[in-house]
Amino acid sequence: MNAFRKSLAARIFIAIAATAVLIIAIMALLIALSMRDGFAQYLLRGELTQFDDLEGALVQAHDPSASGWPELASDRKIWNDFVHAYLPYGPDGLGHPDPPAGHPFPALDRPIGPPPPGGPAGPMIADRLMLLGPDKERIAGAFDQSGLFEQRAICVAADCTGDGLLGYIRLNALDVSEGTSDAFFLRRQYASLALSALIAIVLSAVAAFLVARRILIPIRQLETGAKTMAAGDYTARIAQNRKDELGQLIAHYNALADTLERTDKAERAWISNTSHELQTPLATLRAQIEAVQDGVRQPDPQTLAGMHASVMRLSRLVQDIKTLSHSREAGLMTAFHAEDFSAIIRQAVASAQPQFAAKLVGIDLDLPETMPLACDGLRIGQVIDNLLQNALRYTNEGGHVRVKVWEAGTAVQFEMNDTPPAPPQDDLPRLFDRFYRSESSRSRAYGGSGLGLSVCRAIVEDHDGTIKAGLSDMGGLRITMTLPKART
Repeated sequence: MNAFRKSLAARIFIAIAATAVLIIAIMALLIALSMRDGFAQYLLRGELTQFDDLEGALVQAHDPSASGWPELASDRKIWNDFVHAYLPYGPDGLGHPDPPAGHPFPALDRPIGPPPPGGPAGPMIADRLMLLGPDKERIAGAFDQSGLFEQRAICVAADCTGDGLLGYIRLNALDVSEGTSDAFFLRRQYASLALSALIAIVLSAVAAFLVARRILIPIRQLETGAKTMAAGDYTARIAQNRKDELGQLIAHYNALADTLERTDKAERAWISNTSHELQTPLATLRAQIEAVQDGVRQPDPQTLAGMHASVMRLSRLVQDIKTLSHSREAGLMTAFHAEDFSAIIRQAVASAQPQFAAKLVGIDLDLPETMPLACDGLRIGQVIDNLLQNALRYTNEGGHVRVKVWEAGTAVQFEMNDTPPAPPQDDLPRLFDRFYRSESSRSRAYGGSGLGLSVCRAIVEDHDGTIKAGLSDMGGLRITMTLPKART
């Protein structure tokens, strides 16, 4: 029972069903009240139509000089006798063709109508009848005024304007419990209304169950998927066949699962590639050290230079991994100052010039004399170094590299183009991924770790800039970098 109370489906079912029951109950109550009052109004109008004789007698008995009907106002018994005399039926259900002897009531010259279908009701009507003046002040009859009543005007020759309006006959509503046939009719109507309300409640409960079940099915699927994801399996997906908010939630879940799956695969590849890249220089260094220990090689300048190159490669790899780790976790430690971007590029090119000359690769610079830039000079210099080394590795001997810088509004634009070879078109979006190589074996042959461009992207994005790769019109690769001139 407690599990049912805690169930989301149960809560939704109870909420919808309770709301439906409340609405149906209110509607049934309002309909019952309206039915009771409407039925009473119907009875009142029917009874008032029987008062033609009484109205005519009141017109004839009216005394303009005495302000109305003083005889009727002075004695309640006279009023009751007057009413009984001119009702279409008396206490026994039979009409009174003539007024009682001894009273100054006028005789009518028209026949008396039959009693109504409800049976004798003369005394009841007399007890509920009230005579009002033109201003609706009480003259005779009942003292209590019911909240539900009907009235008809007493008029001379059907003229109900001005002096032609003598007063009103007001009839209070009859308590339905007093009329057996009327009460029976209302009870039948109430029973039908209660049955209709019960059917509506049952249908509402069924609808609430179906709605709750429809809502719960995708929620349970999401729960199962979340448990699977928490267990480390990111391959589970939920079928998307809804277009409501739950459908959007399912779409977000599937997108999250895709992202986590890609991240998990990338993380595994990162660990595998990192260990492989660290293993290569370590294995080379170990082999050289063991060769020296075994006397196979002498610790001459050539051997020491090879060992130093392995150590430097290992050091660069560790530094690149550290840079990428910082960029992913809490951002790089950058110190922004006003720098000259053109000077940074010239310094990096000067440092790499011997390597370019050794490979017979030419380099052209199209730079402004100065280019102010708010940046971390060391980090941006590292980006230029990596881009130059990448261009040198993947440019054939005798090729050419062109570097151009210009101002574009509030940003500085950098572009580097080189000659063939060019990477495949499909590889361009992945060039900045960690450890990605378009030609893995060739990259390792030239000393590339697959992290250089990833480091460039991390540094550029930390400067709120962008860096992209495309195919160059020179036949090789084009790198485009945009950096804001000032920090916001």
